[in-house]
Amino acid sequence: MTNKRYRMLKGEPLEFTADSDAAFLSCLRKATISPKSDDKAFLRERAMSDCEYFGVSVDFSDVPSYINSLVRHGLMEVVDA
Repeated sequence: MTNKRYRMLKGEPLEFTADSDAAFLSCLRKATISPKSDDKAFLRERAMSDCEYFGVSVDFSDVPSYINSLVRHGLMEVVDA
């Protein structure tokens, strides 16, 4: 993964740069109250929250799928940094 800039378009304002799946999760965890330490559990928790808050179904099978779901639903913007 190359350096990309992520910007949440709905909910709490959040913008960060990450160059890997691990860096993406690390930045997202910093903006989450009491995040789960297990990656799969964390993505599932975030996806459930997105579903409840925004009424959309979010794929949390892996980080790229999670990102693609958010972008597809207009919840996140991804730009090359």
